[in-house]
Amino acid sequence: MTCSRRRPAVVAAVLTALVGLTAGCSDSQSISSGTGTAGGSTSSTDIGAPGSSAGGGTTSAAPTTAPSPTAPGTTAATTPPTPAPTTPPTSPGGCPGAAGIPAGADIGTTIHGDIDGDLADDTVTEYSLGGVPHVHAQLASGAQSDTEVPIGFADHVEISFNDFDHSLGAAVPPPVAVLAIGTTSAGSAVFTFLTLNTDYCIKPWHVSGGAMFVGRLSAQGPYEGLWCDGAAGRIYTSLTTAETDGAGGWTVTTRLLHHNFTLVTIDAAQTFPATGSDGDIQQQYGDINGCGHAPLFS
Repeated sequence: MTCSRRRPAVVAAVLTALVGLTAGCSDSQSISSGTGTAGGSTSSTDIGAPGSSAGGGTTSAAPTTAPSPTAPGTTAATTPPTPAPTTPPTSPGGCPGAAGIPAGADIGTTIHGDIDGDLADDTVTEYSLGGVPHVHAQLASGAQSDTEVPIGFADHVEISFNDFDHSLGAAVPPPVAVLAIGTTSAGSAVFTFLTLNTDYCIKPWHVSGGAMFVGRLSAQGPYEGLWCDGAAGRIYTSLTTAETDGAGGWTVTTRLLHHNFTLVTIDAAQTFPATGSDGDIQQQYGDINGCGHAPLFS
């Protein structure tokens, strides 16, 4: 049987997972993949496949049939978009990197977009210094900040914008997040998101336990991916995994992501059965799917 994209089932699982979530605001914590880091002093904790000792989410029992689609709008109101800070800093200097990109940096990619919600494009630059990847932000107001992004095995990370907090019809479009991807080995990669914290400093996302958030992408099996899908005027972003069920089918797990500034929370796992070829399942659940970024492995 050929695998369809199963968007209704994934959206259903995502919408169902939204009920009752509350995220606190903190800037002292972060999470990382066991595939390793490229340097820096940031502590890390592995997010493994659901059910592993390092995983974070608790896998629920797979239902006998895929969940029925939830009517649009039934749960979206429980997770309003994260507000941008309302008052920019009166003067630069309070963030690391306020003086600009240091001399001797190996400059990588520069992108332009609104990361602080003032409707003016800001400048985000990826560079490497001493073999460690960095992301530097210069706001349209002139304020600058900088952070290490020690993920992957290379000196640089790839950066792009992600409309994580998309809200259709919002009077003021929410600011975009930065998606950073680090290379590891063939068929796998790691990633994190970055946004401004309450002091207008750019920082990687972190979990409440204190470790930087790092997700994994794997086309090697069990498949691991990042899925972005729209419903009820919002975009829902989930970590996905898929592994064989021993009976010719697949068990797919999704865990919905939320954030409050740089604090990320991850919903409990939702599981459902799937059918399809190995290649189709890998493309859907073992890669980046949507999220403003092309797939890495196909």
